[in-house]
Amino acid sequence: MRRIPLPAPPLPPGRPNLVVTGFMATGKTTAGRLAAEALGLPFLDLDDLIEERAGRSVTEIFAAEGEEGFRARERRALAQAARLSGTVVATGGGAVLHREFRSLAGTGPVAVLTCEPGELRRRLRGGGRPLAADPEAAMRLLAARGQAYAAAGPEIDATGRPPDSVARELAGRWRAASPEHVVLRVEGPGFAYPVALAAIETLGALAAEHVPEARTAAVVADAAVEELGVLAAGALEGRGLRTALVTRPGGEAAKSLEAAGALWERFLEAGLGRDDLVVAVGGGATLDAAGFAAATYMRGVALVNVPTTLLAMADAALGGKVAVDHAGVKNLAGAFHQPRAVLVDPDALASLPARDRTGGLAEVVKSGVLAAPAVLDLLAGADDAWAVEQAVRVKAAYVGADPLDRGLRRSLNLGHTFAHAIEAATGYAVPHGEAVAIGLAAAARLGASLGITDPALDARIRRTLEELGLPREPPEELDPARVAEAMRGDKKRRGAEVPFVVPTGGGAEVVEGVPPEQAISALLPERAARS
Repeated sequence: MRRIPLPAPPLPPGRPNLVVTGFMATGKTTAGRLAAEALGLPFLDLDDLIEERAGRSVTEIFAAEGEEGFRARERRALAQAARLSGTVVATGGGAVLHREFRSLAGTGPVAVLTCEPGELRRRLRGGGRPLAADPEAAMRLLAARGQAYAAAGPEIDATGRPPDSVARELAGRWRAASPEHVVLRVEGPGFAYPVALAAIETLGALAAEHVPEARTAAVVADAAVEELGVLAAGALEGRGLRTALVTRPGGEAAKSLEAAGALWERFLEAGLGRDDLVVAVGGGATLDAAGFAAATYMRGVALVNVPTTLLAMADAALGGKVAVDHAGVKNLAGAFHQPRAVLVDPDALASLPARDRTGGLAEVVKSGVLAAPAVLDLLAGADDAWAVEQAVRVKAAYVGADPLDRGLRRSLNLGHTFAHAIEAATGYAVPHGEAVAIGLAAAARLGASLGITDPALDARIRRTLEELGLPREPPEELDPARVAEAMRGDKKRRGAEVPFVVPTGGGAEVVEGVPPEQAISALLPERAARS
């Protein structure tokens, strides 16, 4: 069996975080949570994260592992929080002592809460904090940390102030540091383009900036969101482009060479030239098919993607992979054709069926597992824009590091070998997002059985999927023989071997040479146990 480690790459910046720190009992958690509510951002308390990971309280961690054990956990929690964006993070009182705090502090504004000694002594009494049993010893500890707090960031004096007053000041600091529009960047060898989280009505300005040579645009829209295609065409016309709106059925059935040929003909009728533009509006299948047609028409014309499903926003819209299905094999014929820009309008999800929205979260879970594990702790309560932002940052990092999918980017196939086999074996009766969720659970189970994936991570993935309402097991009627046949036809296989991506604590590993029966057992454990 061959194992290939795939460590998570550095993530590009997103929206700033708001980091709230300071000594014990200064009100970091309460004020931070209120600020997050006011800003509409997720809130992460690092002590809560540490407790969740350890399965015990901070007091119990101190008793069992000592302060040294707690600090080691705190360093890991700081490193995880530093991989988030657009999040309010409250740290423990000793977090400023760690080198990892500087990484978190570099992601956005930092506020150090302080309190006058008399009030702080009163707050410390009876708090049950491991280092505050003796308030006078705690005050000596505060003095010893004074230089670290001074270096951490500007202070906010919480003395005599209600938490909502402190929260308003915190929120103001974040607003002052946050750009009006969220624009993420995808950068790699020979390409760079924005992913703008903005209204579809801004598409004309985006296209004018990034495809200034275009005079004509073909807007290829999924028929299910034709009204968004009309909006996109109107935005382009408002910037002086001639447009042709081409509506097409969505879904995997429309990803064929015949459908691509029909698009080429429509492009030709519209007078589309080498310097012109294709705009794809729809879900992943529409983006794949329109992108393939753009990549192959006149040896390639510019492409702008406007994804309208959560799955497409989190994954398919960026990275340059475009393809159609052929001979019963998903994405058999394809190319790499990076878009010039991507526009993500979270309001486009308003009409998305609830099941499709939930299914789209599977790709966000995958991203979190690979490179930003704290996402899993916040996803259930986060809004769609935040979830998309986290997934885009992860995808952008892998695309930039490995644009042609020869190495590190293989991590993004986590769960997908199983997912594609499930889709093929059920005639695509299982939607892609749900298939990915089932595949994630199977990949984690396979990794645990091989001694690669920590059983705690395996359990955490399955727990997150359950919290989000995503399936973890395939349908009862799934035929193992058809799954095995579909895996043998996977385009990522090498010779007779099908590579599987399994999760690790800091990325993923590709495993080659897994016996087919072990892979099937990971997908269908109950049936394997009965046989």
